[in-house]
Amino acid sequence: MATEKTDVVIVGVGAAGGILAAELAKAGMKVIGLERGPRLKTEDFEPHDELRYFERQDLRPDPKLTPVTWRPNTKGHARPIPSQNNGNQAGGGTVHYGALSWRMHEDDFRVRTKTVERYGEKAIPADSSLVDWPVSYAEIEPFYERAEFDLGVSGKAGNLKGQKIQGGNVFESARQRDYPLPPLLMDQASILFHDATNKLGYHPFSSPHAILSQPYKDRPGCTYCGFCQAFGCHVAAKSSILVTKLPEADATGNFKLITGATCHRINTDNSGKAIGVSYYALDRSDNTIEADLVIISPFIYDNTRLLLLSKTAKFPNGLANSSGWVGKGLMAHIGGRGFAIFDDRFVNIYMGPNAQKLSIDDFNADNFDHSNLGFIRGAQISVGSPGLEAGPIDASLDMPPPPGTPNWGAPYRDFLSKYYARHLALTAQTENLPYPDQTIDLDPDWRDKWNLPAPRLTYDWRRPNELARLAFMTKKLQEIGEAMNAKVAWTGPHNQGQPGAHHEGGTRMGTDPKDSVVNKYGQSWDVPNLFVIGSSTFPTMGAGFNPTLTIQALAYLSADAIVNRYQKNPGQLL
Repeated sequence: MATEKTDVVIVGVGAAGGILAAELAKAGMKVIGLERGPRLKTEDFEPHDELRYFERQDLRPDPKLTPVTWRPNTKGHARPIPSQNNGNQAGGGTVHYGALSWRMHEDDFRVRTKTVERYGEKAIPADSSLVDWPVSYAEIEPFYERAEFDLGVSGKAGNLKGQKIQGGNVFESARQRDYPLPPLLMDQASILFHDATNKLGYHPFSSPHAILSQPYKDRPGCTYCGFCQAFGCHVAAKSSILVTKLPEADATGNFKLITGATCHRINTDNSGKAIGVSYYALDRSDNTIEADLVIISPFIYDNTRLLLLSKTAKFPNGLANSSGWVGKGLMAHIGGRGFAIFDDRFVNIYMGPNAQKLSIDDFNADNFDHSNLGFIRGAQISVGSPGLEAGPIDASLDMPPPPGTPNWGAPYRDFLSKYYARHLALTAQTENLPYPDQTIDLDPDWRDKWNLPAPRLTYDWRRPNELARLAFMTKKLQEIGEAMNAKVAWTGPHNQGQPGAHHEGGTRMGTDPKDSVVNKYGQSWDVPNLFVIGSSTFPTMGAGFNPTLTIQALAYLSADAIVNRYQKNPGQLL
C-alpha cells in the first residue's frame, strides 16, 4: 500500500474535476487527481472507427467490468444496462460527447416558485420533489461566461444584455457577452430544419457547441469530419477538458494525475472529517491519498456509490447522508424521436458534428403556456442523427424504418441503401421531473471487477406528467418533419421506462441540510471539507438542455469559493 499526502485530492478528472484541478493548482494548492481510465492524446483518436467508438464504445466504461444495473421499480431484480454514456478516461465524457454547451434559463433555477406563480400548486405532481435551486442565474452567469471563453464555445447570442437578437436563441436569459466564436456552419439537415420551423412560426438557431468554429487559443477549427459524438477529436477542435484544462493544471507544477485508479472509499476520522481517499491501482494494490480537502466529481453513479460505500459508525447510512437524500432524485432526459426521408435531395447527415445541429427553444421549460395541457415543463427540439453518431451502423441500429417498411431482410436493405444519405432525425429532449423514489443505491447481486457492489438505478420515467409531455412533443416532431416536404415523416417508439441520456441527481444541492446533501458550492452539509461536484447535485434537470456547461459553471463557482473563501477560513460556506 502506497500513501501520498496533498492539499487536495480530486476523484474523477472530467468536466468538473478537470476545471477544479486547474483552478486550485493555479491558486498554489497541491492537487492529486484520480482517474479510472487512461490519459489519451489527440493522435490516439485516429483512425476513425465507427465499430470501435460507437458500437464497442471504446471511450466509455465496459459494462461487463463496471456494471450499472436498472430496474423499473422495487418489485423486480435489476439487470445491467447495456451501455453507459459517461467517460472512462482523463477528461471524462467531454472527450467523446457531442459538445453541446447550453445555459439554463433564469427561471429554471426557480422552477417550483415560477410554476406555482403561473399555474398553481396543483400543477406540480404530488409525488414530485420539484424545488428551486439554491443558486440563481445572476450568481452563475459570470461562470457560464467564463466557461464559454475559457474552453471555447461556438454560438450566437439571442439575448445580449436584454436585447433580443434574431438568429440566436431569443428565449435565453440575458448574457453580458456574445459567444467567443461564431456558430458552426449549417449543413443540409440544418437548412431543412431552419426553413421548416421558421415557416411554422418558431425560432430556429444554431445550437451552442464546445467545438471551435475557427482557430482559438492555439487550437484549429472544426474540420467537419463527421466523427464527433462518441469519438475523440483528431485535431483537438472539440473543447474537451483533455485539451483545455488538464494542460493548464500541468503547467502549474502543482498537479499530479494518477490514472488507472478506482476510488473505493472516502476516509474520515472519528470526528467525521474527511482525511483522504483509498483507491485500487491497476496492479490491484490498495493505496491511500491523505488530503485536507476531498472533492469527488466522477459521473453520478460513482458519486453516489462512493458516499454509500464510505459509511461509518457516525454515518451508518452513507457518508454525508444525515438527510437521507443520498441516491434520491435520479433524473434523465427522455428523447422523442422523429425521422424524415427525401427523394429529391441528399441530406448527408453524417457530415459535420452530429448532435443537435440546429434547435428551437419554443417548447422548452416554461417558454410556452402549459394551461390545460396536462403537464409542466418541456423539451428542446433539434435536428441531428438517429443515435447521435451519424454513421451507417448508427442509422441501421437506431432509425426505425417508416410504417410499411420491414426492419429486416431485402426490403430493409434496399431502404437503408437508398435513404441513408437522404434521411435526417429529429429529437425532442424532454425535461423530466425529480421524484424521490427514483434512486441510486448499491446492488446486492451485481459487483464490478473490484468486487464492489454495482450502482443500481430504480427508475421509470413513464408517469402521467412525463407521458403527456412526450406525446405533445412527438406531435411537434411530426409537424416539423411534414413541414420539410419530406417523402415520408414519422416518429419512433419510446423505451420501456429505463433512463435516457444525461443522468442527474443523487446528491442534490439545497439550502436546508434536512432535505439536501450539499450546498450551492457542492460542499457537504455533514463534512465541510468534502465537496461533491457534478450533475449529481442538480435538484432539477434545468430544462431539456444538456447539463455539461452548467456542470462546468458550477465547478468554476466552487473553485472560486474554495480559493477565495474556504482556503482562508475553512468551514461551512454560506
